[in-house]
Amino acid sequence: MKISYTFRQMDSSEGLKEHTASKIERLGRFEDREMSVHVIFSLEKFHKTVEFQVSSSSGTFVSSETREDMYEAIDLAMDKLDRQLSRDKAKRKHHKGQQPATPRDGEALPAAE
Repeated sequence: MKISYTFRQMDSSEGLKEHTASKIERLGRFEDREMSVHVIFSLEKFHKTVEFQVSSSSGTFVSSETREDMYEAIDLAMDKLDRQLSRDKAKRKHHKGQQPATPRDGEALPAAE
């Protein structure tokens, strides 16, 4: 997994990078292929914003959150991103097993009651 960080209007922090990297590791369960994650930290007066941009083989997902505490914003944005990726994986998964989509030749359709 490739992770890149951008800090806007604030200094780079190893603590934020480590906390974010530990949270991002759990996203690996949604994709078998390589994903790239771009994390943007920004500060405007008292509002701290984090934005995640995840690019994978199935598309691009974006999640952002603004809070007074950056660690809280990271946790909430990761929860949003987790839900997005989980929903996408459920759409891609075939839930019907090995049943054919249409009746086989020679089979009658079930009678409507």
